[in-house]
Amino acid sequence: MLLLLSIFLAVAAMPADGQDAKYWLAQTASDYQNGSYSLALQDIDTYLDLNATDLWAWNFKANLQLKMNKYRDSVDSFDQIIKLNPSDAEAYNDRALILSGALRQDQEALDSLDQALQINPKSASSWYNKGMILEKQGSHDDALQAFGQATKLAPSLDKAWYQQGITLAKSGRYNESLQSLDQATKINPKNADAWSAKGEVLMAQNSDQEALASFEQAVSLDPSNKDFLEKKNEALTKLGQAPEKRLEFSQGQK
Repeated sequence: MLLLLSIFLAVAAMPADGQDAKYWLAQTASDYQNGSYSLALQDIDTYLDLNATDLWAWNFKANLQLKMNKYRDSVDSFDQIIKLNPSDAEAYNDRALILSGALRQDQEALDSLDQALQINPKSASSWYNKGMILEKQGSHDDALQAFGQATKLAPSLDKAWYQQGITLAKSGRYNESLQSLDQATKINPKNADAWSAKGEVLMAQNSDQEALASFEQAVSLDPSNKDFLEKKNEALTKLGQAPEKRLEFSQGQK
């Protein structure tokens, strides 16, 4: 809906002498609204033939291609945005997300994020994204530095505190990990993953009763998560209590 709204706004703002371009924007909106994404992509390409330097249109195209799982094409569109506006930090960031996620090109993604951060070093999301890639590569110390920057710039970013806690735990820094995970659950009490991670750290410290309480919180937030239930049962077993059974209902049962 945001993509569609942006089309309508662009059409409304277009000067009267751009009638052909205005038509193709309207056609893009119509085809997009009808779910005809391939046609909408053709429409926006025709519009770009008339307005090749329209950054908004290139952004729309890049996001539409992403929606259509045309990942390499989407990166190419973001490259065009950067060519037109080399100071667009967000384009570098969004490009990196596709490279690391769908295309699994982590080093190129890191290079793109470094460009984004060179332009805007105060972007918490870019620091967070960089931390995620570094963590995936096993560069825990560098990842911690990136997550630390993210939490410093955006103290309310619970996912950054959560990932920082995970990384600290992998390095055996359990007390620091608990501090980060406590911060994550304080900011967002509904972060079930953070509650579960906290339980695992507490289990590693042999604080089984506290761990059980954290796992119970995770299960209450996401009852269908089998991993959470398994971890809860592990804590129950260590405490000498009977594990909880998952209720399985056959079709038609209430």
